[in-house]
Amino acid sequence: MQMMLNESRRKLGSFQICALCTCCSGAKGICFPSPCCYAINCNIPNRPFGFCSFTPKTCNCFQCHL
Repeated sequence: MQMMLNESRRKLGSFQICALCTCCSGAKGICFPSPCCYAINCNIPNRPFGFCSFTPKTCNCFQCHL
């Protein structure tokens, strides 16, 4: 029995989502709830292969493509 594998894969664009997170800034490190742009981060060091999670990229959603 012979199996045929399709080696072609499509490249997906980046997926981002806007959600609430805590951002800290300033000289005193003041933290406040803010809308953040999260993106999928895969193959994280010290995690199993293929492990993915949403990680915040910015403390605003201005550049976040919804």
